[in-house]
Amino acid sequence: MLGLAMAQKLGFQQVLLYSDSLDAINIIMRDCCYNDHPLRDIIGDIRDLLFRDWNVKLYYTPRDNIACADYLAREGHVAPPDADVITIPTIPTGCLHMVLKDQLACRS
Repeated sequence: MLGLAMAQKLGFQQVLLYSDSLDAINIIMRDCCYNDHPLRDIIGDIRDLLFRDWNVKLYYTPRDNIACADYLAREGHVAPPDADVITIPTIPTGCLHMVLKDQLACRS
């Protein structure tokens, strides 16, 4: 959700969003499925972001294909609240090899 909010704040109009969870995609995209969900407020916030005046396409991909994003998400969960957010095209050293692998996976 934070990534979507940041993309909109930075003025992106075309966004490709990849998830390794079909369950999450289905819950987010179906109106009828999240009213009783324990995370319904977060799901509603994500839906609000998705359906604003911009073009967001949501895709499923196996976790192996988005290894760098998975790495960054795990790092974000253990980062202190005042940690910097990466908004420049510099690839963190910890996931450089994953980015190269992700690029190869996307080309095939």
